[in-house]
Amino acid sequence: KTLVLQLYGTGNVPSVKDDFIQILADAKEKGILVVAATQCFTGSVMMGHYATGLALASAGVVSANDMTIEAIACKCSYLFGRGDLTNEEVGNLMNVSIRGEVTPADALSPPPLSSAYQRASRKGKKYY
Repeated sequence: KTLVLQLYGTGNVPSVKDDFIQILADAKEKGILVVAATQCFTGSVMMGHYATGLALASAGVVSANDMTIEAIACKCSYLFGRGDLTNEEVGNLMNVSIRGEVTPADALSPPPLSSAYQRASRKGKKYY
């Protein structure tokens, strides 16, 4: 019922491969919940921060935010085990804390500026 992708940092794959993205979209269409997790000890998956994350989101991949692999397995087992939730409902509940397993998105720290261009474009503005 669930495919968990353990990705780099904020939810990146090595590069955007159209075939890979299509396989993930096909899996979603076949009723498989595809969840993106980070393999880092700290931080969280931010699907819209980089192009690869946007491609994953467009394929229907759901962010696990800062949940551990173990928490994802337990949460999916519990939610699917209930028997009264659709895949879409389970996907929507992945970012809702049931027992403190995930930090709410609005409580996560913002991502660092990822390029010199982004830093320069904010020069003079006080965001710190």
